[in-house]
Amino acid sequence: MYKAFFILCLVVGLAAASTLVERGIIANEREKYDDAIEIFNRAIKLEPQNNRAYVSRGNSFYGKGEFEKAEKDYLKAIEINATYYSPYYNLGNLYRYLGKIEKALKYYTNAIELNPNFEAPYINRGILYDRLGDTEKAIADYAEALRVNKNAVYAYNNRGMIYLRLKEYDKALADLNQAVKISPNFPMAHKLRGDVYLETGKYDKALADYDKAVKLVPRYAEAYCGTAKTYMNMGKKEAAFKELDRAVLIEPEGICIYIWRSYFYQQAGKHEEAAADYTKLIELEGAKVLAERYFNRAYSLRELGRYKDALADYNKVMELEKGNKAYIYFNIGVTYGKMNDYKGAIGFYDKALELDPLYVDAYYNRGFSYWTFDDFAHAAADFNKAVELDPKHTNSYLNLSGVYHQWGDNKKASINAKKACELGECKAAEYLKKRGAFVE
Repeated sequence: MYKAFFILCLVVGLAAASTLVERGIIANEREKYDDAIEIFNRAIKLEPQNNRAYVSRGNSFYGKGEFEKAEKDYLKAIEINATYYSPYYNLGNLYRYLGKIEKALKYYTNAIELNPNFEAPYINRGILYDRLGDTEKAIADYAEALRVNKNAVYAYNNRGMIYLRLKEYDKALADLNQAVKISPNFPMAHKLRGDVYLETGKYDKALADYDKAVKLVPRYAEAYCGTAKTYMNMGKKEAAFKELDRAVLIEPEGICIYIWRSYFYQQAGKHEEAAADYTKLIELEGAKVLAERYFNRAYSLRELGRYKDALADYNKVMELEKGNKAYIYFNIGVTYGKMNDYKGAIGFYDKALELDPLYVDAYYNRGFSYWTFDDFAHAAADFNKAVELDPKHTNSYLNLSGVYHQWGDNKKASINAKKACELGECKAAEYLKKRGAFVE
């Protein structure tokens, strides 16, 4: 009798624990994580080996941002039942969020091995493979997700995004059309399809998709940027600026807005505005700021005659740039030239050429700098090197003509004037002829 009573109590306890887990899951769905944790604690007390209770409590801790506790619960669930796929998947999500990519991949793979017909880990693993640059594996995972669920909208969307990046526009369009068909109010799919239409010159369709995206998500900065780029491609510059100005009011923190507006400002010669936008970009990107932001701002500052500020930005680029720094030294040299410090400029062109001996513009600019203080030998050597590397470098032929004329060698001056004229620029030849110095 006692044994039967014990078994009955055990069964009742297990049933009560299962009911509590269901209640806790509902609390999680409502984001009442503290209430859910208290419920799961009671379930675990009734049934210490209830792996679903540990998984679900782990979800509560994850929702609260208490990641170590979440990890501990997921691992405990695996310890109780190593064949249950859910804690592996949740650990994948946890490690992905924490930036522990290799661990995330491992646990997504475990989840897939235990349940090959669960689409979510394929999609999330595909995202990570794409982030790591392994597009082939990412595409394969999205295909598996679609095998499991032919309406897996994120698989179509994400694969379409990869095809867009690979410039396989037909495939991208096919996938994004499917995503929009399955989920007509999916803003990212509309935005990405707009990108495909933009890249393929179907501007009216691009504008329609971007418009749909921002109607669905009014603060969708990248959709406004797409609209602006489309207007620029259509030659509607004012419309592009208006779109970006409107976007700034709606989404003041939209990085892409400032990227494109600053670029458009520079193209239009509006350097005050461009410099202001690059300053905002630098502020928004913070510790993750790209070297090119300082480089581009330096260009606008230089055009504005703010040379010291430009040099400060080039020095910042020097700190951030991890690759070949020849282009930075070159631009510092240009800035010194703008300041009429041509000897200072030569020093930086020297450094640029040490790093890149084939830098045509550095030879050209250094030659011009030598010419400013009548060092004809060094100037001619640099211009000759420029045309050796680039036989169609018209300006070097023009300057060689000028250098040799001043140096008293009108024969060489005329030879280089003729070469410039062959390339479509005859002003050096005309100049020599007017002075009777042209040698046929």
